[in-house]
Amino acid sequence: ARVSTIETQIPERGTRVPKVSGRQGLRRLVPYVLKHKVALVVGLALVPFFVACQLAIPRQLASALAMLVHIDAEHPLDAGAWAQKLLILVGFGTAYSLMRFVSRFLIMGLSRHAEEDLKSDLFHHLTRLPLDFHDRARIGDLISRSNQDIELLRFQAGPTLFFGTSVIFLFPTILYFLFRLSPELGIAVIVLFAIGMTAMLKVFGVIQLRSRAVQDAQSEIGAKAQEDFTGIRVLQAFAREQSEVDTFAEIADNGMNKQIELARTRGGLDAIFYGAGSVGVLAVISVGVWAGMGVEQLFEAVIYLQMLVWPLLILGWVLQTYNRSAAAIERIDEIFEIPIEDRGGSRRLDSSIGEGNRAPSLEVRNLDFEYIGPPPVIVDAVDDGERKADATSPTLAELEALPKGPRALHGINFRLDANQTLGLVGPVGAGKSTIISLFTRLYDPPRQSLFVDGIDVWDLPLNELRSLFSVAPQEPFLFGKSIKSNILFAHGEESDDADDLVDAALEASRLSPDLDRMPGGIDQVVGERGITLSGGQKQRTSLARALAGRRPVLVLDDTLSAVDHATERHILEALRELRGRQTTILIAHRLEAVREADLILVLDDGHVIERGTHDELLKVHGWYAQTWSQQQQERAT
Repeated sequence: ARVSTIETQIPERGTRVPKVSGRQGLRRLVPYVLKHKVALVVGLALVPFFVACQLAIPRQLASALAMLVHIDAEHPLDAGAWAQKLLILVGFGTAYSLMRFVSRFLIMGLSRHAEEDLKSDLFHHLTRLPLDFHDRARIGDLISRSNQDIELLRFQAGPTLFFGTSVIFLFPTILYFLFRLSPELGIAVIVLFAIGMTAMLKVFGVIQLRSRAVQDAQSEIGAKAQEDFTGIRVLQAFAREQSEVDTFAEIADNGMNKQIELARTRGGLDAIFYGAGSVGVLAVISVGVWAGMGVEQLFEAVIYLQMLVWPLLILGWVLQTYNRSAAAIERIDEIFEIPIEDRGGSRRLDSSIGEGNRAPSLEVRNLDFEYIGPPPVIVDAVDDGERKADATSPTLAELEALPKGPRALHGINFRLDANQTLGLVGPVGAGKSTIISLFTRLYDPPRQSLFVDGIDVWDLPLNELRSLFSVAPQEPFLFGKSIKSNILFAHGEESDDADDLVDAALEASRLSPDLDRMPGGIDQVVGERGITLSGGQKQRTSLARALAGRRPVLVLDDTLSAVDHATERHILEALRELRGRQTTILIAHRLEAVREADLILVLDDGHVIERGTHDELLKVHGWYAQTWSQQQQERAT
């Protein structure tokens, strides 16, 4: 519900988007914690009980020591009383251990569930962000935020909650017992505590800044590694491995330096804690002797102090974790604050569309479209009112160097009736693929410009709109699964007619002969991004996936560019058999693919410069006729 309430559009590139503060961002954890109320209530309810058992142990130990101190010839050790004292200590220790274990198990388990829920929500949110965001985002950075940053937040929902609650009960109670033993002793401990906290607060601000720097450096390392591994073939083909190794080494060295700076600061903080503990013991003994305390009282006071040092260490760790988590939640909230796609309206298409051979009509009216400019700059608000660019955002010089949004389409008009075929041709960069991206609302078109069966694409629910289209994109993307899984991606492997769909798609895409030469056949795993397949095999697998989708609108975006002419001819013959069953859009550079289309549009620089059927365009003697003649000569030779 929280995500679905966001209905506005992604901020325009070049706008400055303020980040939420860590304190505001940590509120996001509350719903995830409260989702597991039983574990939370029981886990926290046990804290005062095991703390009470823990605090009872020093008194019992002091009492046992007093029994030993006063042993002499006239006062021998009472074996019965000593055994009773041991049983009491064992009872308190056992009760403390069991209750602490159950409490910690529940609260730490709660934190793991909260981590799972937050990761799921973040992934869900990322899948619903506009394509414009993903065009600009770095994959490695998103992975870092989804894993390392959320792992830091887990400490706020679990360890911090458990240890922090323990400190709340331990600290004032221990002070009470120390004051009861000696007011001077209690005052001395408070003074030591105040000095230690002052020193800690001096360090915490530095820790937060350096924690954010470390997390940003880790994101940069992840993004660079992901980019280089994805493009490893290009690196090796151009013999640029060493150059990239050197670049990565610089980035890794920067990350190491950030880690060392943070470690030094945290080391200084640890030194303050442990130093304060040692000084505290000496101070307690000195003050206790000065106040005339007995041996058993000094022993009890030292144990209480040791018990107090641990909560102080935990308190410092809690506050330290808070600062690191605050930096992490800022980075996560930068994603959550980006609005999701507009989910469209509530109008519905005719229920008969998609049944049998019923396909929708497509229409474009006076379409103008331009891509937007530079990405948003994430900024930090500072006390003096000024704003500075975040370290992970592009520099101003980089922003100014980016293209400011060339117009992709100008005054486009056409109508494609149901079950007809449209051919889109023209030079590279003419705007052909943009039309498809607008129909599926991967990019948002102007309102009242694109229509499906007479309904504005904005008025249709987004999922329903996209489920109409089965697209074989210009750059095929395959998942690292089997060929069969990739083909059935849009339809589902569990459907009753899955095998029939696969067989028909393999035959139409001319992929069957290639499978016969693969060890695994249809179950051959293609590797990440289909790395084990050739360019033509990837294109035909993508085509088979589009055909197996059996959706009302079939879109083939230059799907045959990497296949030979014989394979192309076979695929085109198979596509002819599908004519009349789907509304089809063919984007091609080989004009043979659109020869039998009901309407052909020739685009150049975002304009329609020619339109008509194949025969009509040949009579115009324009770009289409010249390109056709040239391609026919190439085929003949």
